[in-house]
Amino acid sequence: MNKKIKKYTEANRKAWNEAMPKHRDVMTEKWDKLYSDPNFIFQKDEEFENLNKIGIKGKRIAHLSCNNGLELMSLKRLGAKKCVGFDISDEAISDAKLRAEKFQIDCQFVQTDVLEIDEKYYGKFDMVYITVGALIWIPDLNLYFEKASKLLVNGGILFIYEHHPFASIFPFEDDKDPLKAENSYFTDEIYIGNEGIDYYGNTTYESASAYEFSYTISKLLNILIRNGFCLTLFNEYDKDIALSFARLEKADIKLPLSYILIARKK
Repeated sequence: MNKKIKKYTEANRKAWNEAMPKHRDVMTEKWDKLYSDPNFIFQKDEEFENLNKIGIKGKRIAHLSCNNGLELMSLKRLGAKKCVGFDISDEAISDAKLRAEKFQIDCQFVQTDVLEIDEKYYGKFDMVYITVGALIWIPDLNLYFEKASKLLVNGGILFIYEHHPFASIFPFEDDKDPLKAENSYFTDEIYIGNEGIDYYGNTTYESASAYEFSYTISKLLNILIRNGFCLTLFNEYDKDIALSFARLEKADIKLPLSYILIARKK
């Protein structure tokens, strides 16, 4: 990996290590209460429906950018054979390991830059799973999906449930018109933030620099094609799954705020 990309990923690791304790303060009691119920499953609605159609039972699943592992632990409860989560944040992986141990959910969590996942994991998985809030933190999506492809067996499945990049053309600030576009969809601009990533407690603080990267759906699809994936499903939804676009979801006009993409490795 070149030094420029490493600069971004290491900066984001520091920013997430600062944010995770704040998330823990607000959410630990809630998540522990939910996972104390052995029947609790994190996935809902469209995501749950599409995962059921694929079939989770018996599959070996790699969750890239897994954060604190909540989704992956639910996939294990749904019958997955092997579950391994990878995330760059030391604090996120620590939370995931503690909760999995506490509720005796057999998942493995690995602290690593996803772009540097060890070769020992190559060809070991039936599914690569990516969920909301992962892709905007990645400085090189081609390397990311090259890694995803290497993790999968031939015929393996890529499942993405993400917020839609189109929504980012609208302002985040509450004092602005939510439907007045002010950003370009077609941009290579890198957003640098120092106000923290506490989307649960909504606190602001002087944080380490966090770098966010833009992409379009067409860019994503072309990257998947280049890395040997064949698209089998692409659905768009007007549901805010990012905790950032609630005003757009409530607006009279329905906008693409999230999507599910399923592809198969050739």
